[in-house]
Amino acid sequence: MGILLLTSASGAPGVTTLGVGLALTWPRPVLLADCDPGAHQAVLAGYLAGTSAEGKGLLRVAEAHRDRRSLTEVVIDQSVPLVEDQAVSRLFLPGFGRPSSAALFGGVWPDLTDVFVALDDHGFDVIVDAGRISHSGLPSPLVERASLTAVVLRSSLRSVVSARVHLLALREHPRLQAHQRGLGLIVVGAGQPYTAREIGKSLGAPVVAEIAHDPAMAKHLSDGEPQSRKFDSSRLVRSLHAAAGQLATRVDRADQLVRG
Repeated sequence: MGILLLTSASGAPGVTTLGVGLALTWPRPVLLADCDPGAHQAVLAGYLAGTSAEGKGLLRVAEAHRDRRSLTEVVIDQSVPLVEDQAVSRLFLPGFGRPSSAALFGGVWPDLTDVFVALDDHGFDVIVDAGRISHSGLPSPLVERASLTAVVLRSSLRSVVSARVHLLALREHPRLQAHQRGLGLIVVGAGQPYTAREIGKSLGAPVVAEIAHDPAMAKHLSDGEPQSRKFDSSRLVRSLHAAAGQLATRVDRADQLVRG
């Protein structure tokens, strides 16, 4: 068990939509953490259809950190369920309420990342939605402790070229220099026009999962639209189930390798 860090370069590949989809199909208890510095509140306004978080989220985590309180219980308390009446626990930690909040969160990241790692003791994996890679990069503690950092991209030339630029910067991180298997690609809509194999070869990184490009079905995950009767059997959901299984196994193996 460990941390899956999701990010993207450009080309609107739908990192948040993917994060929700993976959290809903993950084979083990999971916490989806919104760590996007853009403070878009995309899950609350999208999949959760305007559900109020009642003030819960990273702001309260920062307040607890300032007060030197134990963050493990705070993170669980500040999370909301992604699904009611669930057989497997699927929690969501809301993100920043303001874009400026991320700039003030620097001192919190190390301790929050420690909590994400410690959630293993509570039986949880953690999926982190880090949004697009900004000019300042990703929070270093998250990259340092993530079992897998996955760059999400589409198969268009624009998306591939943008990913190449940002992969150069990611590869400079000491964690990813020491553990090259800690970096991978998730391709959305392979074959439009480039195949996953072509993309992986071009970027020099393994494609760890492929997700079907199915905008109509994805609206349930991105905007909270009612499920189509065909949703559960759709190409999108089938690809999410396959990807969740593959990524959970990869995260587990990477976590064991780092600990060993």
